[in-house]
Amino acid sequence: MKQGITVQERLKDLRTERHLKLEELADFYWVSTDYLLCRTENRNHPDTELTELHLSDSMVELLKNERINNRLLCEIATHEDFVPLMTDTEIYVDGVATSHFQNFNSLLEVLRGQVLSQYQPVEEDTALKALQAMQIQEEDYFCQITHRTWVTILHAIGKRTRTIQTVRWTAPMP
Repeated sequence: MKQGITVQERLKDLRTERHLKLEELADFYWVSTDYLLCRTENRNHPDTELTELHLSDSMVELLKNERINNRLLCEIATHEDFVPLMTDTEIYVDGVATSHFQNFNSLLEVLRGQVLSQYQPVEEDTALKALQAMQIQEEDYFCQITHRTWVTILHAIGKRTRTIQTVRWTAPMP
């Protein structure tokens, strides 16, 4: 939350953001009183019930007791790649793709068995090794997919945070 900003500065920021003259201001802002009074950074949803958010008691407690950085959690959850990350996580956790991995790996084993029975290749046979290397372990696959997405999210947030800090550090003092 911004410290030291006045209600007047907040109102002016909102007005100029919407390209309004002071006379046009009226009820145009549509933000909560708490936002105008600098009690929150949330412009919308001031009275959202916890039940609407489907948060467990343990999650609410975690957010309230400040053991984690809530600002960072919000940045992660609102990043454009977070929804795909959650989708991939859900697919893995719920086992949605498990049968597909098993079917694919079974097919590869059948092919490998056919190669072994028909051609009796030597142990270092390239085609046989390729069939074995094509086996996909579900856990490894999803770890790689989610890792790539996490790196994208964390890199973007880190870059933005470092840019903001640099601007703050290099800003001239009033």
